[in-house]
Amino acid sequence: MASAILYAIFESINRFSGPGQIVLSLGLAGTGILLILMGQNLLFLLKPDTGFLLTFGSILSASGILGFILLYPDAWFYPKVAYVILAYGAGILLLLCDIMLQQFRNVPNPIHCRSEPANINSIDTMSSGEKQLTAALSSMMVSQMIHPANEFSGWSSTCHENEMFVCDADIITDGTEKSKTCETGTATESVPETMFPETMIDLNPEPPETIEETATTTDIIEKGVVAVIDVKNFLSMKRTDIKKDDHMREAAHKILRFHFGRMIKHERGTMLGKDIEELHDMRVAAMRMRSVLQVFNGHLDMDTMKPVFRNIKATRRSLGAVRDLDVFMEKIQHYIGSLPQQRTSELDELAGTLLIERDKARGLMLLHLDSTKYDKFKLKFTKVLEKGGKWEESLVDRDGRSLPHRVRDVLPSLLYNELAKVRAYDDLVHEDETSFEMLHALRIDVKILRYTLEFFEEVLGEQTKDLVKDLKALQDNLGDIHDAVVAIELLENYLKCGKWGSGEGKTAGENMMLSDPGVENYLKYRKNEVVELLEAFPEVWAKVMDPAFGVRFSNVIAELYQN
Repeated sequence: MASAILYAIFESINRFSGPGQIVLSLGLAGTGILLILMGQNLLFLLKPDTGFLLTFGSILSASGILGFILLYPDAWFYPKVAYVILAYGAGILLLLCDIMLQQFRNVPNPIHCRSEPANINSIDTMSSGEKQLTAALSSMMVSQMIHPANEFSGWSSTCHENEMFVCDADIITDGTEKSKTCETGTATESVPETMFPETMIDLNPEPPETIEETATTTDIIEKGVVAVIDVKNFLSMKRTDIKKDDHMREAAHKILRFHFGRMIKHERGTMLGKDIEELHDMRVAAMRMRSVLQVFNGHLDMDTMKPVFRNIKATRRSLGAVRDLDVFMEKIQHYIGSLPQQRTSELDELAGTLLIERDKARGLMLLHLDSTKYDKFKLKFTKVLEKGGKWEESLVDRDGRSLPHRVRDVLPSLLYNELAKVRAYDDLVHEDETSFEMLHALRIDVKILRYTLEFFEEVLGEQTKDLVKDLKALQDNLGDIHDAVVAIELLENYLKCGKWGSGEGKTAGENMMLSDPGVENYLKYRKNEVVELLEAFPEVWAKVMDPAFGVRFSNVIAELYQN
């Protein structure tokens, strides 16, 4: 253990360190822990009925360390690494159990200790103190393993709409302590999911047409407290059902319920990782909920919503890190498909690096989705969405004057304001050297305008779809430009530093790869892509700036005043 700590200090080990440095430091730490536990076991007389715990614990722990070494680096990702972690964890658990059993039996004499001389006071010896310290540490470690702070995490929505919390001693309904019991009434017992969803096997797979019906429940188990909440209303929503006379805050409530249901619906598929579109759909739902903050600014209770939006942003980022690498890999596959047969392997090394980076990002994403913080967010947000009174909007200001609050009265000015923000870029995009930062800002404003139209499509009419189509074409063009610019920067840093990611603070070593013909060719391809996208930009931009677009935009808004 001392060698592992010294190595980590002198090498400044962190999450950006090289894989070799990380595996060496973890290997030293794991070996140290194994030797310490074995040493503690050997201090006591072995009994025939507990000796197998030491034997199998040592074998499993050693096999875990060996498994990491054999799998590294080519196969050091899910699901194989999960089996190695389970084997290593099981080994450590057996060794701890052996220590606990030996302490409970209160073995008086360690096998390597000689009898104490008569003239030495036993109080001055270390035997008694060592035994007490070992017993205390062992009891604490075993207690922590038996009753961890966050044993499992999941999500469930199979029972009554009232919230119920079931703990070891109390039942608390709606935040009020009721009785000292462990009964759960009619609540459906939930089974926690494994930390590594790829290892799960569905013994009774449902046919494709019933997947949507069966994917409407999740389980939350939070710090030993089971929370059963009915979210069927969120998951079954086919539309927001916004009305023209709804208050703006009420409309925001409906939109958040709808997209929260979409996010939860795709959560399980995202964690399983079999279809990358599940992750994409979950991320889109999180992005749309995040956009509600901008669209409905001034109509929300920000004291309540700010913590919610911070958690939504964190979720969106964890999903986005994986999604960005998925898109990057799709671009590479498209590029490789256009190459002659003899050149299809020239990006194999880069593709392998990206797969490792994706596995890292996916691991962090799973940690986030399986965390107590994320479960608390879903629990609290569900409670907020279920409280109808919290979504009532004030009709007057502090001076007693009436405030605009109905959708039909507020939405027109809101839409025209968002359109004006987009059209304000017209002078900037015609400059000789258009900056990519400006185009990125334009993409964000176009996205907000598009989302606003989509949020209120039910009250704006069918013509909204044509407007959204033109805005989506512009947003896609700007998004592809942004993705290509970011890809160029990452590829240039990769060639410069030999590592993936930002090049800040990284320098190439003497033996570091400084050039790769395949990557250099792909870099030229992405630069040409930016040129082509910039050439296509004026056409999609002209559709939004065309007077006919403004007329159609006004006709859509006029629908708000139709009966």
